[in-house]
Amino acid sequence: MVLSLAERCAALVKHVHVDEILRRTSSGIYVGHSVDLGWGRVYGGQTMAQALSAAQQLAGPERKVHQFGCHFLRPGDVKHDVEFEAKKLSDGKSFSVVSVNALQKGKAILTMTASLQTAEDGLTHSYQHRFARDGAALRPEWKRPEELQSVYEHMQPYLQSIPAALRPLYEQPQPLEVRPSEFIKPWDTTERQPVRANWVKSRLPLPSDPALHARLLSYISDWGLLETSVFPHKVGMWQADMQMASLSHNMVFHRPFKLDEWLCHACYSPTSSGGRGYALGEFWNEEGELVASTSQEGLIRINKELRRDEGGKFEG
Repeated sequence: MVLSLAERCAALVKHVHVDEILRRTSSGIYVGHSVDLGWGRVYGGQTMAQALSAAQQLAGPERKVHQFGCHFLRPGDVKHDVEFEAKKLSDGKSFSVVSVNALQKGKAILTMTASLQTAEDGLTHSYQHRFARDGAALRPEWKRPEELQSVYEHMQPYLQSIPAALRPLYEQPQPLEVRPSEFIKPWDTTERQPVRANWVKSRLPLPSDPALHARLLSYISDWGLLETSVFPHKVGMWQADMQMASLSHNMVFHRPFKLDEWLCHACYSPTSSGGRGYALGEFWNEEGELVASTSQEGLIRINKELRRDEGGKFEG
């Protein structure tokens, strides 16, 4: 059964929400449902977004997330739901800190600590020291979303070469549209600088709840960030012997935003070593305001024992 875009957008909105099972004054238990995106394990962005949902519900609607950090402890099984145990570590006049453990079969697959704040006015600036060439405009090499094609459009000529398990991701437009300033095929092993920029936006209007937009941004922040760290090394993300997995992921939310408006995720990797890649990202709106920052460390290991189960050589 092929769902319409509206149905798939509604399903994603529901997917990043968790259901409350048990609630106490300073703790709660929630459950989230897994979706198989074709990788054989739970997508890290799913677990992060659902853990954030648990933290938001426990902290209450008056508290908005401004920062979280999480560690991925073991792969998640797409055949099973994920249980989230949330506990308030502190609950002050302005800030609440919540810890969340995501579990399957009694074992933790992710642990998160999130800080949430009651909205307040304060000193404000947004300085583009790293990416901008002047104090006002976004970098010209990022281009603008109206100039670019989506990943969906770029991947259409290669559909028959994509492994069957991953093909549904590219056979139809996804609810969150990604338009790269430069399209890099995931099997491309060309050596390049460790930088990239992806414009992202919901294809359809979203509910106005800021907590939902924070969860969806967390969900999409896991897409393409770590891959930046392999760009200088003449390897590709889909290379048969390439082993990649997120180890930790952090986000800071600086100011309000809407994910049904364009945001540019500008990413770069300052270093990789010891089988680990490290990447940083910043989400900018079209007005040149920094709305969120990301960082991720992950495994990037060449494992000669790995073999691709499906498909063959990718042709660019």
